[in-house]
Amino acid sequence: MQTLLRGMTMLLVLTGAMVSTSSAAEKKAAKGVLEPHPISKTFYVSGVNNAEQIAAINSAVGKLPSVTAVKELTPTSGYVRVDFDTHKIASHLVAQTIMDQGAFTVTLKFEIPEYAANAAKIDALFAKLLTERKVKIEPVDREKGQFVLTYLPITPDPADPRKVGFNPGHLGHPLHDDPPAGMGLTLRMTEAPRTDAPAAKGKRKAK
Repeated sequence: MQTLLRGMTMLLVLTGAMVSTSSAAEKKAAKGVLEPHPISKTFYVSGVNNAEQIAAINSAVGKLPSVTAVKELTPTSGYVRVDFDTHKIASHLVAQTIMDQGAFTVTLKFEIPEYAANAAKIDALFAKLLTERKVKIEPVDREKGQFVLTYLPITPDPADPRKVGFNPGHLGHPLHDDPPAGMGLTLRMTEAPRTDAPAAKGKRKAK
């Protein structure tokens, strides 16, 4: 009898735990809480000339929520690589923080190989992003579908670091998601070669 009671008690405890876990997950989903989405993103930066500017940018960006690394910015590199979570802050907040440190221009580079066959729809998306997300997209080579995206000044919302400005998903989802949600096209972001990659290390050793 005691064994049966112990078994029933254990079953009730496990059931209660499952209900509690399920309720927590449901509440999380209901509140629209996003799962973590960490990325390592190249921000191309023009106007950096000295160590003081680099230190100011690294320090300011490093204080943003979810940022875990700010690296590879030099007066000659032309870019900074930032590790952060796009479900915590918008990439535009990173760009604006860089621009707040001086007269710097911050851009992304990308390629859409099928651009020529879908130019009208893609140009309409670019115009929408300019109006709604404050980014200017200009062609580098229309035939190859190569573009540069320039972050324009924004006023971030302290209550929601993702609310104002541009995040890569604002471009990516409309382009590469399957129809009817997206266009089903290829989008390639142009990232700077990693300095800690095996090939890069090999080149440094060879010098």
